[in-house]
Amino acid sequence: MMKSLAIAAGLWVVASGVAAAQEPQQSEQAQLIERLEELNTLQANFVQLVKDADGELVQQLQGAMVLKRPNKLIWQTDAPDETLLVANGETLWYYNAFIEQVTIYDQAEAVAQSPLLLLLDAENNDWQNYNVSIQTDAGEHSYTITPKDSAQNISSLTLRFAEGAILSRITLDDGQGQVSEIGLSEQVMNERVSDLRFDYEVPANTDVDDQRSRN
Repeated sequence: MMKSLAIAAGLWVVASGVAAAQEPQQSEQAQLIERLEELNTLQANFVQLVKDADGELVQQLQGAMVLKRPNKLIWQTDAPDETLLVANGETLWYYNAFIEQVTIYDQAEAVAQSPLLLLLDAENNDWQNYNVSIQTDAGEHSYTITPKDSAQNISSLTLRFAEGAILSRITLDDGQGQVSEIGLSEQVMNERVSDLRFDYEVPANTDVDDQRSRN
């Protein structure tokens, strides 16, 4: 898994769409993909709580994100744990301000490692590598995505949609007892977002760890 669960959490938050009525024969995966296809852009603030196997809080983060489908994402965590993740459809950059380092990944390969990035592209063939289940409670729908290959780093990813089909919470379980819960607020859907926002320039005097050159 890249760097930490915090990165995996960043690769995620996607969808809150207005879904059409689902046909009974639709698979759970098809229902989720239909929700994602309703989304063009999403902007939101978030609070992320990371808990250990005993349910104790080990880290709390907050920040903001911008999503533009397909395949573009900004995920920024505020100080004191300041990080920035930018994905432009081809390349993924992860900047850690504390150590002044940027790690660069090939985005297509990152998708294969994380179902979170998979959510950026509802037509991605990697969907076939995951199972999707759904639970409904008091008008809220929760979709849980699990890899068919048990060797995957993330055990499960759950997306909760509140009434009105707004994505309200994301839960990541790493399968080793650590759970990351991400609550979204002030969601803004389908407003115009320029592609230029996803251009990234490595800051001066920053160490670069280019993972692409190792493949």
